[in-house]
Amino acid sequence: MITRRSIVLAGGFNLLVAPRLSHGQPKSKTSRIGVLWVNSMGDSRLLQFRSTFLQRLSTLGYVDGRNVPTVGASSAARQATSAIPIVMLHAGDPVGAGLIESLARPGGNVTGTTNLSLGGKHVELMRELVPRAAKLAVLENPSNAGARNYIADAMETCRRFNLGIAVAEVTRDEDFPDAFALIRDMRPDALLVMDDPMIGRHRTEVIAFAASARLPACYGPANIVRDGGLVSYGPLLEEHYVMAASYVDRILKGAKPADLPVEQPTRFEFIINLKTAKALGITIPQALVVRADETIE
Repeated sequence: MITRRSIVLAGGFNLLVAPRLSHGQPKSKTSRIGVLWVNSMGDSRLLQFRSTFLQRLSTLGYVDGRNVPTVGASSAARQATSAIPIVMLHAGDPVGAGLIESLARPGGNVTGTTNLSLGGKHVELMRELVPRAAKLAVLENPSNAGARNYIADAMETCRRFNLGIAVAEVTRDEDFPDAFALIRDMRPDALLVMDDPMIGRHRTEVIAFAASARLPACYGPANIVRDGGLVSYGPLLEEHYVMAASYVDRILKGAKPADLPVEQPTRFEFIINLKTAKALGITIPQALVVRADETIE
């Protein structure tokens, strides 16, 4: 019998992990939550997500320091076993990665939230932004579980609009200079940047490259546009952390991951950096400006 409830929120693969619990466990027992992030906790976006997650837990009755003490990533790694229930956070293609059998019936010890593939949507946005575009380039990390679907969606949409498309891959930090050189040689009219943790860590270099190459670029995460990128379209990630807290609550109350359907995002945000557009000499169509959730000037 487990005498203390333990949960580990791991962002390294965007996973939340929790051991199976005894149904007869007293509610007064302390739950243990550990957090493992992809990036440093100095990242303002991660601090915001952490706050959202803890606020939702609080409304469900789990209060940090009272019945939920937090522990570090090393503790989370030590506790992780194949028997531990896992709650994914905005995971890419969990079915293709073999994590679950289907979204409706995960079928094992994994459940949580997943992202939609937005490759096609990003192509459509860039086609509106750069109507003269004949060829697009994509910067992607093929080791990311969501890369296959993103590229497939982007290619299918490009075929529909008779657009050329070429892909530059990065799998290591040192791959970026070669990828940038390859994209320059491709001579595309616009650039799509896949949402990926490693690419996100290099967002300053990616933004600088797009500016120097005078390439209109579309990103997934909003923070990249706030840092100087041109446009972004992606899920409102805070929503995933609200949902994650609900999964924690249900698992702590004895629910099995196999019985909890995987959820997809329902809210998205479209952001335009008009200052960057001006620097690139691009006039953003008014139809796009009106649709934007946020414009940066």
